[in-house]
Order: sequence, then C-alpha cells, then structure tokens
Amino acid sequence: MVKAIIFDCWGTLFYNELNPQPFSLFAKKIGKDFHDYDYMTTFEKHFMLKKHLDFRVPIKSLLRELNLNPSIELIKELKSILDSGLNHFKPYPETLEVLGELKKRYKLCLISNTGYLAFNRLKEHFNLDEIFDIMLPSYKTGILKPNPKIFELMIKKLKIDKNDALMIGDSLKQDIQAAENFGIKGILIDRKEKHPDYPSRITSLKELQDLNF
Repeated sequence: MVKAIIFDCWGTLFYNELNPQPFSLFAKKIGKDFHDYDYMTTFEKHFMLKKHLDFRVPIKSLLRELNLNPSIELIKELKSILDSGLNHFKPYPETLEVLGELKKRYKLCLISNTGYLAFNRLKEHFNLDEIFDIMLPSYKTGILKPNPKIFELMIKKLKIDKNDALMIGDSLKQDIQAAENFGIKGILIDRKEKHPDYPSRITSLKELQDLNF
C-alpha cells in the first residue's frame, strides 16, 4: 500500500514559462545542446551539487571542464541568461490542486536535481515547506538522480518500505527507471506524449486522483 508519493520538481510540478528556456539558451551560446544527455549531466554536476549563491562560480567550472576559455563578457552574458529565468517559474495548471488533494491521504516528498538559487526562490514563493513532508534537492544532498543513493536516503527518512513509495517524474531515465531499479514503483508524467507505449504513464497529474495505489 502506498504511503508516500515522491515527486520530481522541474517538468513534473513546475516549469519555466520563458521560451526558449534559459538552460537551452545557455547551452546554445556555448555550442551545446541541453537535450544531449552527456552535456546535461555535466551541467548538472557543476550547477546542482553545491549551494551556489552566484552563477558565475559554476559557469566558470563548467567551461573549464569543456575546455572553453571564455571572455569576461561571455561569462556576464551567460550569467544574465540564467538570472533572467529566476522570476518565471509556474506550476502546471493542475499541480497545486492535485498536491492539496493527495496530501490528505499520503506523505508528499520531493527529489530534485536543482540549483539553490532557483529552488530556494520556488520554495519561498509557493510555500513548499507546507506542502512536502520531505524535500531532497541535490544541492543539499550532493546526490544527483539517477544515483540510487538518493532514493535510499528518501526511504530512510520516510522510515517505510520501498514498496510503500511511489515515484512521479517526467524523465524516463532519471526519475522512473532510476526509481524502479531501486525498487520503487514509478509513474511517468508524459505531457508531451513522447512515450505513448510506456505502460505506466499519465499525461496530467489529475489522473493520479483516479488511480488506486
């Protein structure tokens, strides 16, 4: 029996309304594609494993690893791109209503690969401390999905069996397959219907209210 529902954050509950997305603009500016998995994981390693108060620190460390030698002007421009996204976070239309209903029956938890500046602003604006029983952002834990250690840590904090937890996320690899490899059942939120044949999927969080866990 499900006692706790674990959510991913970005792309699952909340999104950045800017189009194109700041992370995609950032990547394009340095000749990369944010949808390239290798680049994305490298980006996350530099931006989301520590509590950075200034984007310039992870920008410089990322560019060093990529063997890029940027000008001061480029670093300023890259920082400006990321700064611009900090005031444009929105919940998906059904997010807050569904979370409110689910909270009446389950413990709600959050695991997110995220940077401090974005997540802290999101947390304060939407009072996430009042919604979630446990939140494990990567900059606090030093662990990025799909590392199974983050799911192990969550289960220990919840003090439940892994069979009593459910993972909801928009990334098949980092959220769903990672959770299921650890032993937690997963449901893919597939709003853009990229995985129509995946057996355990929904296209709106509202569908969670009709499921029997």
